[in-house]
Amino acid sequence: MKEVVVRYALACTRAHVAVGSFLRNNANALMLVLGVVLLTGGVFGISVAVDDTLEQTFSEASYDDALIRGAVGNLFKFVEGAFGALIMVVAGLGAIVSAAMGAYRLAVSMLVVAVGAFILRALVTLFFGADYTDFSNDTGA
Repeated sequence: MKEVVVRYALACTRAHVAVGSFLRNNANALMLVLGVVLLTGGVFGISVAVDDTLEQTFSEASYDDALIRGAVGNLFKFVEGAFGALIMVVAGLGAIVSAAMGAYRLAVSMLVVAVGAFILRALVTLFFGADYTDFSNDTGA
């Protein structure tokens, strides 16, 4: 009986070494196969999404972006207010100090930050064509 247990343990050890060696040598290929299987399974799940009547549905959900526009407006209000002035002053002082120390690339980038804080709303309005008003929770009552 002891000999059977020893042979079984030896067989398990050999199998473990063989499987570990195979996994170590072929790890990249196995990960590639696993990724392809996962992607295929996910795409298959999306592609067979049908309604109970066996007709494919394409939902056009309505989306109200008023809260996002209000949040962007609030960010603009902060950047154009005292916080934006603080950013401009700190960036300007940093540009002066870095230029005095010889770091001209840093000085130019700080000047870009200072000017960018000053003209942010104009750039966003120019590129996206909308003026973002700030969000207020006032109900008028």
